[in-house]
Amino acid sequence: MQSRRRFLRSTALGVAAAGALRGLVRGQAPQAGLSAPSPAHNGTVIDWHTHWIAPGVVDLARRRTPALRLPSGQVWFDVAHRLQHLDAVGVRRQIVSFVGPAYDGALAPAEARPFWRAQNDGLAELVRRHPDRFSALATLPTANVAWAAEELERAHRDLGLIGATLPLDAFVSLEGARSLAPIFAVAQKYRSHLYIHRGSAAPQVPGQHPEVGPTNPYFGLASYRSPNRAPPGAPGDAAVARATLITSAHLATGVITLALTDFLDPYPDVTVQMTMIGGSISFVAEQIELAASRAGLPDPAERFRRVYLDTGASGRGPRGIALAAKVFGADRILFGSDYGPWPSIVPFIAAVNQAAISAEERNLIFVENGRRLLRARGIAG
Repeated sequence: MQSRRRFLRSTALGVAAAGALRGLVRGQAPQAGLSAPSPAHNGTVIDWHTHWIAPGVVDLARRRTPALRLPSGQVWFDVAHRLQHLDAVGVRRQIVSFVGPAYDGALAPAEARPFWRAQNDGLAELVRRHPDRFSALATLPTANVAWAAEELERAHRDLGLIGATLPLDAFVSLEGARSLAPIFAVAQKYRSHLYIHRGSAAPQVPGQHPEVGPTNPYFGLASYRSPNRAPPGAPGDAAVARATLITSAHLATGVITLALTDFLDPYPDVTVQMTMIGGSISFVAEQIELAASRAGLPDPAERFRRVYLDTGASGRGPRGIALAAKVFGADRILFGSDYGPWPSIVPFIAAVNQAAISAEERNLIFVENGRRLLRARGIAG
């Protein structure tokens, strides 16, 4: 009964945050207590999970025949609107990236190259104009790994970016990760920060399967035909819950590849961020440790700390944040808001404030972990 009461209380918190978000979408004021971080963090928060589309990409998308569809909403494009929101909620700096249509599959590699370059050039211009508010991660393809490695070199050498984003599906197997070794070699040279976000890799990356269809081929669970949209499911079925399970398992698999295999061993100076609190990894970590003990393998607990997790999108549950702080350590969690797809940072700040963690741990997540990573790259957080 007590567990059920705790569940109901946490559900009520989630409903309250969702209600605040709906109010913001409709132009209403947020509920009291959900509008900003605590005074100790107000104006200092660093947001590591946020998306923006460069004007050059918009121009190319419009001129293409047929036009390439991009997300709608000013938060994706309008820098002045973004800065106004950051000031209102107490976010000092964002590390900006772009996912979705930029990944492999939307366009053939040769046609996609100008889009990637335009996005990365636009990110560099954004950082140049607002160096105290933005840092940025290049968008890289996986269809042409050699060119992606060259583009990461250009991003560091010529554009002043601090790393890149790569799609999660490249890391659902060790073989897939190893196929991106040329990218990681450049990343090691420049001490890159690499952000692993949910997305499809190119078909030639080992282990790739379509994520949509009647079933998800990775896990054999009922799937849905349109990624990032509400799954219809059979009448009476828990389609949303099944889709959430698929996503959380994908994310956890990526953490296992990056943290527990030997893949990252040659790249000790590369920092890696897994999106959305790593899915279910914190919930299964104990079972992984017990299985390793039974098999006579080294304790994997410390190896989990080779990756950072962020609180974006499905990673914003207060209980999940608290558990990740116990398993990975709060010094391995970055604040992230998924701003772009989400029109407000408010619910994500609220989630960290509601998590059952100490004030010191909250400060690490909101501010100090990000400052440490930025300072290692010559940027004052």
